[in-house]
Amino acid sequence: METLNKTDIPADVFKIWEKYSLKENIRKHCIKVMEVALKIAQHVKVNKEIDIEAIKIGALLHDIGWAVTNNPFEHFIEGAKILEKEGFSEKIVLIVERHFGSGLSKEEARKLGLPEKNYLPLSLEEKIVCYADNLVEGNKERSFEQYLNWLSKIEEKSPELKWLVEKTEERAKRLRDELDYNF
Repeated sequence: METLNKTDIPADVFKIWEKYSLKENIRKHCIKVMEVALKIAQHVKVNKEIDIEAIKIGALLHDIGWAVTNNPFEHFIEGAKILEKEGFSEKIVLIVERHFGSGLSKEEARKLGLPEKNYLPLSLEEKIVCYADNLVEGNKERSFEQYLNWLSKIEEKSPELKWLVEKTEERAKRLRDELDYNF
């Protein structure tokens, strides 16, 4: 297994990964999400202005919250808190805070017992990182159909989350169509 080298990623990202002892497998996942996000950005960039650096940093840090929680429903909130505390720009903080699934509305967050806030990706950069994360499992790229199959397995294991899976699938399809990217 290849070990990540400090020169492979921006110094500010590496510093945060080290400070919070982010696990190697999550680092590799974040690198793959960055690669996919940059491919999507290149595809979308034809007609739109995109902050490539924000996509790169946001993708590399999108799962930093896993360093402090094992709860999938909290990692994006905790990650945003970490980056805010560490002085990252609001643009990067929002990419991290809004990447979960395909986003959560204020009402859905309340239903899950989370702080009542809109966690829906709004900017193009937020949407690209969010969608790229859906297309990566571990450190491997997957198709959109494979992502939908993965979602259906969540519903099978946790029928009480059927409403969330349905909303996530609906939003993921909208993201796919808006970004016009299907691996």
